[in-house]
Amino acid sequence: GMDLEFPVRQTDADRLLHLREIELEREAGDHSYGRKAYMAYVTEGLGNLLEWDEIMMFQRKNGSFFNCPSTTAATLVNHYNDKALQYLNCLVSKFGSAVPTVYPLNIYCQLSWVDALEKMGISQYFVSEIKSILDTTYVSWLERDEEIMLDITTCAMAFR
Repeated sequence: GMDLEFPVRQTDADRLLHLREIELEREAGDHSYGRKAYMAYVTEGLGNLLEWDEIMMFQRKNGSFFNCPSTTAATLVNHYNDKALQYLNCLVSKFGSAVPTVYPLNIYCQLSWVDALEKMGISQYFVSEIKSILDTTYVSWLERDEEIMLDITTCAMAFR
């Protein structure tokens, strides 16, 4: 619909569209929260096949969808939202034209750092830094911060 040209044979494009249809048919009978979250996460390329009002329940406080710029942009294209636009503008002003695939990752990165130091056996040299990270993480945990609670890996590391 945008008159874009791709160096791909029509049979290849037809195959991709067929695979998309198979996936959509497989998911069609499932009306669970998990399915809705999955469909919201893979919004790119689904266009008007989704109920955009339902997708909005997955918007985070920072305006993003799953802290994912591409999912947020796809949602914004199909369903305008000021908070989503602010999130994307913030990323572009911070990172320029090369934004990260997921943002923010502050707590995850810090906990990964602590985990790596412990696995290397050198955590005793970073006691004050680790204590500061864990204290901050604990406060975020008590506040049920989305950055911890909505990401299983971050939640598991924070719990540990």
